[in-house]
Amino acid sequence: MKKKYTITINPQYFWKFFVPGVLIALVVGGISAVLVIDMVVMPNIVGVNRDIVTVPDIVGKDLEAGRDVLYKAGLLTEIRSREYDNKLTENAIVSQFPEAGSKVKKNRRIAVTVSKGKPVAVIPDVRNQTERQARIEMKKAGLSIGKIKKTYHDEKPVDIIIQAFPECGTTVSRDLEIDLIISKGPKPTTADVPNLVGESISEARKKIEESNLVVGKISYENNSSLLPGTIVSQSVSPGTNVPFESAIDLVVSVIR
Repeated sequence: MKKKYTITINPQYFWKFFVPGVLIALVVGGISAVLVIDMVVMPNIVGVNRDIVTVPDIVGKDLEAGRDVLYKAGLLTEIRSREYDNKLTENAIVSQFPEAGSKVKKNRRIAVTVSKGKPVAVIPDVRNQTERQARIEMKKAGLSIGKIKKTYHDEKPVDIIIQAFPECGTTVSRDLEIDLIISKGPKPTTADVPNLVGESISEARKKIEESNLVVGKISYENNSSLLPGTIVSQSVSPGTNVPFESAIDLVVSVIR
């Protein structure tokens, strides 16, 4: 005769541990099944992952056109660098990363290198133009302005470009700054005498030379109210218009 075996479970243990454990296992199993179906089974059935896209080829395209292509593919654009290129025009895309055909997640930033155009350019003819016009032309050529030198010129009106340096028409590197020589108009033959009273002798000399005048006779006068070396008076009144190279005599204070 076969023996019968029975398993007895403590009711308190059954309701406190066994039932909750079974319920937790069922919930975890259900969540795991849903995740597996959504992430593994369904993509394999459909053949694609909804968050993965193929990177389009934008090399050679204009930057804005390339941005538009990437945007339509669900991707963003990031400019990594700009460099000169002998073949591609300015603002064309030289390279991209990741490369075309790569599989990436949507909203991924695609790094691009953008062309600055050819590394050399011909200096445009900016003679007889204003400084503003010259800057516009230089910018169009991919060049930048360097130093500005102003000089008198008998034929060119005030603020008109006389010449560029290097000269207009020269082929140069785009990294080279182009200096401009601008006319101050015909050289004047007269100058207004500056006010020198109260200035130091060194400052008075400087102002006289800057006015295309010359220092004339210097005499000294005892004057305790002024610092030694201060201009007490001048031979020609301030504001008087005199020929270039006119001599201005000075009286300088001393304390004896």
